[in-house]
Amino acid sequence: MSDLYESVMRAYEEKKYEETASRYVEALEMITDTGRREELLFRAAAALDALGRYAEALAALKEVLESNPESARTWNNVGIICMKLDRQDDAREAFETAYRLDNAKAAPLISLGSLALKRSDPGNALEYLQAAVDIEPGNPLVHANLALTLAVFGRLEEAEDALRLAVLYGFEQAEPITERIDALKLIRDAMRSHDAAAEATPGTEDQISASSPRNDPDTLARLERDMYALAERRFVRRENDAGIMASMSSLRSVIRSVRRELGMPEVLESDTCAGVNYMEEDAPAGSGE
Repeated sequence: MSDLYESVMRAYEEKKYEETASRYVEALEMITDTGRREELLFRAAAALDALGRYAEALAALKEVLESNPESARTWNNVGIICMKLDRQDDAREAFETAYRLDNAKAAPLISLGSLALKRSDPGNALEYLQAAVDIEPGNPLVHANLALTLAVFGRLEEAEDALRLAVLYGFEQAEPITERIDALKLIRDAMRSHDAAAEATPGTEDQISASSPRNDPDTLARLERDMYALAERRFVRRENDAGIMASMSSLRSVIRSVRRELGMPEVLESDTCAGVNYMEEDAPAGSGE
């Protein structure tokens, strides 16, 4: 009995998730100790999650809760799985339960912040994450999620500071967040350039001086590449969080204006990703077919 239990636990530690998932039920049948059963089910759920077998992972976590309904870490992981299954209300309830059971841990607040951002509610996301920082100032995920949220608000230098802290504390997936912040800075700089040119040259936007740095095909090409990258994330990967949608809206406005200034149509037939013309103002939120 002990050998099988240890073997399955070792497989999990070595990230042999298929082996963990295939052997944990057999090990479970041989274990009567409540603590060991809980730990085995918890690890098995994590392995199943890593394999994308979310329904099975959720079933394993629910089995833990049957014997230990006060397990905060289990409720938090239930919330994470529910998010992956797009059961957002269930996820929120699970995270709130986890925090109620153990308000000394930042994990539920980080999860609530992530969920709020996914639901286009950056205000609540910021509150959750700032509370999480107070609890665990050295948690890298707190600062990474804070960087994303601050970027949504346009507080880009603060977002960069938060991301630097995340990396300092061990966060290893900073590149996508850095790319998002850089794209937003490009949008902001282009809009500032537009405003400065408009102030220097009275009249309508069509009268903006051709010497404006925004009237540059190379700059337009960079903006278009950034827009397409965002469109891929939204319409192909279906990452419909508030940050991506806000970035696309802002960038769309800038690109249309630059094209107009260069004497081009504001919307081109080639502006498509997954069957969606992402330069149309009413581009749908879902994935195109």
